[in-house]
Amino acid sequence: MENSQALNSGNSMSLSDRLTDWLHTPFPFYLNDDRKNFLFVTVMSAFVTGFLYLFKTDTEFGFTDGLEWLHGLITFGVLCFNLLLLPRLFPSWMDPTLWTIKKYIWINILHLTLIWAIATILEKIFYCPFDMAWIVVAKHTIVQVAIKGVIPIALCTLFLRAQILQENLREAIKTNQELRKIQTLKKESRESVKLATLVTLYSDTSESLTFNLPDLLFIQADDNYSTIVWNESGVIQKKLLRVNLKNLESQLNNSFTLRCHRSYIVNVNAISAISGNTNGYKLKINGSEYSIPVSRPKGKEVMEKISQLRNMMELS
Repeated sequence: MENSQALNSGNSMSLSDRLTDWLHTPFPFYLNDDRKNFLFVTVMSAFVTGFLYLFKTDTEFGFTDGLEWLHGLITFGVLCFNLLLLPRLFPSWMDPTLWTIKKYIWINILHLTLIWAIATILEKIFYCPFDMAWIVVAKHTIVQVAIKGVIPIALCTLFLRAQILQENLREAIKTNQELRKIQTLKKESRESVKLATLVTLYSDTSESLTFNLPDLLFIQADDNYSTIVWNESGVIQKKLLRVNLKNLESQLNNSFTLRCHRSYIVNVNAISAISGNTNGYKLKINGSEYSIPVSRPKGKEVMEKISQLRNMMELS
């Protein structure tokens, strides 16, 4: 019972923890290429301009009629600045490989804020009646930007989610092909992949656990406790030890175990398939119903490990 509770502890995350994890979920920095992003900005600006002409909201002010082209031009300039220039000015914060939903939300807020500010200034100086207060123009502009900015942002988000889904699926398919090669090589020469190695893991107390390394499936950590899960003669076994994951990682220290997440170590040889979606990758564990999450920084490392394992087996 204790082992099952430890294994399922990850499902009892608080709402704030889930929100934090969601905000740090990987998300593409638009199209991750300056040329493609410039084309993307051009298309989005043209869409915004056409959208403003086609769908006009009721307003008590008539001075903005016919200025839809101006808002499209402002959108073009702001997006070019934010997507093409800012990454050069702040390369560490805007690193595409570290882009998340949280950063995507912030960049969209920045888009809308700059568009609102520039539109307010230009409309007040060049198009508004001189007796109209700045605050009145600002209120009018912010409402228009908020209302008419929702649909382009929503469409952009759906497009980018489709892009990351397509990319993750493509990587998952490629890695699954590597896994199938490994499984074929196992059938052809089982001795070449047999790791006849006994491993003993020691806890912070007097407990220890000894098993064959090839039998290990994965290890799940919960603070200072870790649940070791292995397959013994076709039967899934679990044992809870008082030891943190970093300690176990140093004890294992071999080419076939990999820390794929802050709470998981997985035996690469136990992965039967990989699935990819907008949230990243999940590892399907051979002979079980378990799916192990892969954190974004570890995604590439997992793929490389699987490829290395396949190469080692082909050379044996």
